Amino acid sequence: MSKEFSDLTDKDIHTLVQAGVIPSGTPPAQIAVFARVCSTKRLSPFLKQIYLTGYKEHSTGNMKYSIVTGIDGYRIISARCGNHAGTDDVKYDIQSDGSFKTAAQLIADKRDGPITATVTVWKMVMGVRVPFTHTAVFKEFSTGKQKWGTMQYQMIAKVAEAFCLRKGWPEEMEGVSIEEEIGAIQDVTIQSATISPSVEIDPQELESRLKQVLTVEVLTEIYKEHPGHAEFAALFTERKNEILDDLQRAGQ
Repeated sequence: MSKEFSDLTDKDIHTLVQAGVIPSGTPPAQIAVFARVCSTKRLSPFLKQIYLTGYKEHSTGNMKYSIVTGIDGYRIISARCGNHAGTDDVKYDIQSDGSFKTAAQLIADKRDGPITATVTVWKMVMGVRVPFTHTAVFKEFSTGKQKWGTMQYQMIAKVAEAFCLRKGWPEEMEGVSIEEEIGAIQDVTIQSATISPSVEIDPQELESRLKQVLTVEVLTEIYKEHPGHAEFAALFTERKNEILDDLQRAGQ
């Protein structure tokens, strides 16, 4: 196995921190865990196939960490299992009679975007080619921002494919999600919540804390910690947009 998967030198860690793959100030023990997961999943942090996120837990002040991969990571993992047997072309707006549209047809019809995307991934099971299919509904995942506004077909197709890969390889994909799902399902642009007057929040401390967060998933968990955060929803929304912009520039 490549050394980059199992051991990270001080120089490697510095490079990954500068690239935003590992949060600055991450404890050595957590980096060791991250390196072990990279080894287990056989994904390269240098190619941004996998990365570490960190945030400060409000109740204790302690840093918490999570490891994230993307659709490319899912594809690599399933391919390396040796039993991935192909992925069908995406079917958009599939009907009960089996009819569907291609992206080209929907664009020609001057549609704003797809309603659904259906993907089938095939796996060899005891010598039999078995299909794993999933249909993802666009409005359940789209934020309408960044690539969700300009690349609707590709984004919802990634979500549908991710579900298929988890169905076919549940153990291998366990514990990881793709950003396209997390950013949409856990949308932090929350309109209202009950504010507790007994809990005071320092805006500067909160803003500093949010700048340490690198994924929308973690951002949402912080928002949900207590209802007083609703008063500062604009800070969460601003940081969410920054995260999505960073991912777009990185080609995620």
